[in-house]
Amino acid sequence: MVTTLKRLLIGRPLKTREMGHAKIGVIKGMAVMTPDALSSVAYATDQMELVLVSVIGAASSKAYISDVLGFSMLGTFIIVALAFLLYFAYRSIIQEYPRGGGAYAIGLHDLGKYWGLSAASTLIVGYTLTVAVSIAAGIDAIGPVIPFIGHHKLVANIVLTLMIMLINLRGTSESANVFVPFTYIFIGCILLLGATAIVKALTHPASIHVPTLTGMHAVQGMGLFLFLRMFASGCSALTGVEAVSNSVPVFKEPSPRRAQRLLLTLVVTLSILFMIVSGTAVLHGLKYNPDVPLINQESMILFGTHGVGYIVTVIVSMSTMCILAIAANTAFTGCPALWSSMARDGFMPRWLLHKGDRLVYSNGIVFLTLISLILTIGFDAKVSGLMPLYGVSVFYTFSVSQLGMLVRTIRHREGKWVSRACGSGCGFVLTAAACLIFGITRFTSGAWLVIVCVPLLVIMFSKIQRHYREIREDLKYDFSRPLQPDRDSITLVPIASVNKSSVHALEYALANFKHVVAVSVIAQNSQEEAEEVERTLRAQWERLNSGVRLVVIHSQYRSVARRIQRFVELELDRYDPEDITVVVSQFITKKWWHKLLHNKTGSILMAWLVLSKSVKVLAVPYRLKR
Repeated sequence: MVTTLKRLLIGRPLKTREMGHAKIGVIKGMAVMTPDALSSVAYATDQMELVLVSVIGAASSKAYISDVLGFSMLGTFIIVALAFLLYFAYRSIIQEYPRGGGAYAIGLHDLGKYWGLSAASTLIVGYTLTVAVSIAAGIDAIGPVIPFIGHHKLVANIVLTLMIMLINLRGTSESANVFVPFTYIFIGCILLLGATAIVKALTHPASIHVPTLTGMHAVQGMGLFLFLRMFASGCSALTGVEAVSNSVPVFKEPSPRRAQRLLLTLVVTLSILFMIVSGTAVLHGLKYNPDVPLINQESMILFGTHGVGYIVTVIVSMSTMCILAIAANTAFTGCPALWSSMARDGFMPRWLLHKGDRLVYSNGIVFLTLISLILTIGFDAKVSGLMPLYGVSVFYTFSVSQLGMLVRTIRHREGKWVSRACGSGCGFVLTAAACLIFGITRFTSGAWLVIVCVPLLVIMFSKIQRHYREIREDLKYDFSRPLQPDRDSITLVPIASVNKSSVHALEYALANFKHVVAVSVIAQNSQEEAEEVERTLRAQWERLNSGVRLVVIHSQYRSVARRIQRFVELELDRYDPEDITVVVSQFITKKWWHKLLHNKTGSILMAWLVLSKSVKVLAVPYRLKR
């Protein structure tokens, strides 16, 4: 039944040779890896204007407001320039590391172990927060439209997270098929918004106010720190750019070239959409409103709130809600791929390395879901509580990637390395400044948690790698040691009585080992009862005629497992642990509740022997028919 349900939800298993069919191209890649970046257009300009609210007075003129908002447009241009610097950096990273890894890979190989691990830590924090923040933002946007969801936000967050998880478990290509329409509808809506804004500006020039340098210079209270804080907030538009470089192997061949093409498409599309939203807000003097996002304000002004215009406004709003909700899909593609790269290097558990039935990193997808649900429940699905944790992790990752490319370029000095080094240097300064400002201004709001978590994660990853290294050293065989197949050894078979299960285990031991000894522990309430049980057992043993010596032990404290453990300890005085084998008989009940009716002596004994004494332990199952 479980297998049937799994096939119904996830689909049939795919063979390894079907890998090519499970990979994606640029068109589907836009739906799988870019929603996180594209969705940031819906709130990046709002975040910049939120900082400028303190400069705009309650009774300011529209021209003055446009002059103040001119700084947000200036910030937009700088962020767009930074986006292209990031493109050139990640384009080189994709070329150099076609197996994925992004900032983690370049940090690890070009800056050092701890740079790479710290970048991976912040990436993981960013990805998990992407799932929690995006879905919470989507539910918040849908809540006013559908009151039932608005009244049950936490449950809706959990359900939507699980739905996106199931879609991704079905495979990268299939998840792309689901999300393609939502992604391209959102892009189309913003482009329509921009085209309408241009037409309105040309046909009604009196209704717009273009900021001037003189007017911007005259703005009171606009200092450098405030501008940098605004810039750092607007840099949230760059979230999700990293995902493409982490997930290069999911593209069709040639994977690096397709990944680079998608990255360029993403940066160009993101830049155009971001400038449309910021530019329209500036031209129409639209201020930050916590209840009505700028995109909604712009669509209402440009399309109206009646008739066909209202329908277009609703479509724009719904597409924004959808892109916010499915932005989590970027993390479901990028984070498991990152974990796989780290597992390949020994910094994450090996079970995150391999792909599942549908040729996706199933374990990583489920693991990411669990962490995100914990965050969602812990913060009660509140975006305001999660958002401060977001910025520091994203910008630190960008800083590491830019610094790594700068060091790599200077080290190799190939081609036009001076211009590339200057570009990486500028990108590093800008992203590092954004990271620092975000960390300072949002420290008490929750950014401190990231600053604390990253070193802890780095320590954890280092310990995991050390564990795997120690295992390799312990398991490495010394070929100078001669093979000794005839070493003196002993095999113990604990039995409670002569029955089908115990005899089955005894037959297995005799067929595979030389020196076999049966051990039975008698624990009765009186000496007479114990002697009677021993006589019966020895009589049955004689009838069995196995040729195996039977050792009977009386337990005055009525503890069967402990007496067998003591017997094994005595044998350890004569044999090395690797020369002792304990064969334990276990019968398997037909129904699950039958297990509750039997003691667990065999299981307790096996666990103790394996964990404490390092002897070889074998379980010989006997399946009951009724």
